Amino acid sequence: MPHTNSQYAKDRKVSRPGKKPAFLNKAKPKKLKSSTTASLSSAKSDVVDSAPVDPTIPANRQEQTALIRAFHAIEKKLASPGLTSPEERKKLLDERERLGGLKTYQDASVHGGDKSRGGESSKWLVKQIRDLKIGLDVNKEKEVKKVEPTILEDGTKVWPKIERRKLRLLDVGAIAGTAYAGYPWISTTSIDLNPHASHVLKYNFFDFPIPHNDEEKYDIVALSLVINFEGSLVNRGHMLVHAHNYLLPNGYLYIVLPLPCLTNSRYLSHDRFSSILNSTGWDVVRKHDSAKLTYWLVTRKEGEGAKGDGKVWKREEVRSGVGRNNFVIVIKPGTEAERGVANAEEVYAKAAEKEE
Repeated sequence: MPHTNSQYAKDRKVSRPGKKPAFLNKAKPKKLKSSTTASLSSAKSDVVDSAPVDPTIPANRQEQTALIRAFHAIEKKLASPGLTSPEERKKLLDERERLGGLKTYQDASVHGGDKSRGGESSKWLVKQIRDLKIGLDVNKEKEVKKVEPTILEDGTKVWPKIERRKLRLLDVGAIAGTAYAGYPWISTTSIDLNPHASHVLKYNFFDFPIPHNDEEKYDIVALSLVINFEGSLVNRGHMLVHAHNYLLPNGYLYIVLPLPCLTNSRYLSHDRFSSILNSTGWDVVRKHDSAKLTYWLVTRKEGEGAKGDGKVWKREEVRSGVGRNNFVIVIKPGTEAERGVANAEEVYAKAAEKEE
């Protein structure tokens, strides 16, 4: 029945079927970006916008990703123990230079081609930090103390502001240092062999100064897509042991690897990697596999196993078959980190030139 006595009401309703009166159409409120998302986007855009435009870097996101994958494929072949031919190694090095070299790879990462390089992996870590309340127990004793307010002349009570200690994080291989820029409660120290921002310190992980007291130590050391880029198999293992030196007794180590390093390697699997971590003084707290990456958050063991059991882990086949990769982590306790591994490629290249 029409909502009015007008004889034309029924005709009006028929002429506009399903149409609501204007006053019933409520405008949907616009979604606002959270302060964290906005600050993270701003921090990353500042670095990208300030970086000089390199003509060798594709403007298209898909082409950037393809470029990065090409670099990954070359690095994988260079690190393979089966690569013994100086000529073949020289071809790979030439191909890497043709693509623009390491600098071009890092520039492409900064410009957003490799989302997993920091951006996506940092989000997973931040979620675990919040879930596990990492770093909050440091302030537990201070928070238990009774806090008294200051009473003003008019009787108003003014409560003192309690300053929380920021969570301290050492980000190794940070490139431009934007991964944790959007989280003001995280105090990040960023290091990289080839930094792309002034606040990123130029250091090899093994040369970065070791803290002497708990005030200088970190809650978390992040090795996101770092171990797989280390050419020395022994140094990969040394990284797991060396990380202990920078952490508080209850500190955490965060590791991100390409998923095929564990699912398609001849020498490494999830179970074997977990055993290696246990042997080097770590308890697995959280782990997660995405379509392309594997994420591991581990914490330091307590007591006698704090720095590992001293076991040697050699290259041992865990799965056979064609099409496997050769990624492996070797543990040699009591030995020093290998030096000059990055320059070994130049030696192979010169050897190939002499043979020609």
